[in-house]
Amino acid sequence: MADPKKPADGGADRNVDQIRDILFGGQMRDYERRFQELNQRLEAELVRMRDAQEKRLVQMDKRIDDQLDKLSKLVRQEVQDRNSAVDDLESRLQQAARTARGEVNKALEALEHELAAADERQRSALADAQASASARADETEAALSRTNAALHADKVGRHDLAALLTEFALRLKGDFDLPTAK
Repeated sequence: MADPKKPADGGADRNVDQIRDILFGGQMRDYERRFQELNQRLEAELVRMRDAQEKRLVQMDKRIDDQLDKLSKLVRQEVQDRNSAVDDLESRLQQAARTARGEVNKALEALEHELAAADERQRSALADAQASASARADETEAALSRTNAALHADKVGRHDLAALLTEFALRLKGDFDLPTAK
């Protein structure tokens, strides 16, 4: 079904458009022109800002790269300095160890000589003490021998004492007669 009112409405719409164009046409064209100018200015400003931002980013990238290069050089230099300091310290420690080892060896040798001298003195003192003890032992043995000889000379022998006691017992019993004198 075809709408017969449409062509009529299309003509009314055209009339309304013409009236609107007469009443507001100049202002609308002016608004459209302003919007287009504003749009062009915004696009130009956007392009300008985008370019400025890109330039800033490029500059920042360059500065960051420069700073990273500087830092990298500083780190490499610091590593070299530290390695050099470690090598220097290591050589000093080795020298100190050699010096300490030499001093310890000298001290050990001195102690060894001192110990040998003390050992020799102790051996000599021990030999002197042994000789003195041996001499005293000889003296003591001689004195003991003299005392033993004196005791043997002065003492009553076992047999003599037994005979004396036997004689005494017999006399007490009265079984022992004394020899008479002639």
